[in-house]
Amino acid sequence: MHNPYAAPQAGLDLPFAPTGEARLFSWNSRIGRWRFVAYSMLGVPAALLYGLALGTAFSMASVRKYIPLESATHDALSFSLPLVIVLALVLATRRRLHDLDVSSWWALLLLFPIFQFIFLIYIAVAPGTPEANRFGAVPARADFGVKLGVALGCALPLAFTGLRFL
Repeated sequence: MHNPYAAPQAGLDLPFAPTGEARLFSWNSRIGRWRFVAYSMLGVPAALLYGLALGTAFSMASVRKYIPLESATHDALSFSLPLVIVLALVLATRRRLHDLDVSSWWALLLLFPIFQFIFLIYIAVAPGTPEANRFGAVPARADFGVKLGVALGCALPLAFTGLRFL
């Protein structure tokens, strides 16, 4: 006879999926090396396009009439995208540290200029844990688009630097 009030017999711990779903703005997950570099490089073309659009808009006389360069609106527009870029970098660093199975408090090392270069090289090169850890499932493998984003993110600053000397 079946007792409907009996305790369940199934295990209650749920295993992680074999690979994690790749999401750009996620607070608690893991990303691999390629995605970390791609997300870090995402700010380069965004900042270039934003600076070009903002510089063009504020150089036009008709816009200066409505938004003076000394206004709070100009300041808010000038600092809005850099804040989004910094937030994306903080998220990418946190998720990459989770892939290395360390606490995201280690990201505070980026506040000290002595440790920045060494720490960024380490988290860009070090392999993550090969199986699921306390922060989630194994991150999804980098596809062609991620690798293309890394290549473009590295090539654009070099191209603009080369154009500077022509």
